[in-house]
Amino acid sequence: MELEYGATYYLVTYADPQLSMPGLKPMVYVGDNLFGEHDEGTHYFQDTVSVLIFGLVGEAKETTDCRVSSFSHDDLGESIVDIDAAAALVTSAAEKFRKLGSPKLKRASGSWSSE
Repeated sequence: MELEYGATYYLVTYADPQLSMPGLKPMVYVGDNLFGEHDEGTHYFQDTVSVLIFGLVGEAKETTDCRVSSFSHDDLGESIVDIDAAAALVTSAAEKFRKLGSPKLKRASGSWSSE
C-alpha cells in the first residue's frame, strides 16, 4: 500500500474473534521514521482531532496535544487500510454478523493471558 502524506487512513479493530464487530478509527499519515527511535519502516499517523485543531505534526506551531501512533510496514493493508478496504471489511463483517445471528458481546470469563 502506497501512503500519501496528509491522507486519511483507518485503523481497523474488532470487538470479537469472529471479526463481525469492526471498529474504524480515522488517522492521518504524517511520515516515516519521524523520531529516529524505531527501525526503518515505521509509519506514523496522527489523530484527526488534533489535525483539525493544530494541523499536521511538523507543520503545526503547537504539537504537544497531538496524538501520533506508529505502525510497522506489516500493519499496512491489515490494521491500517484505505477507505475502499475499510468499506470492504465493514461489508464482510456485516455479512458475518448476520450469519452469526446478530451476536452480542458478553463479559469474558476465566483468566486473561498475554499468550
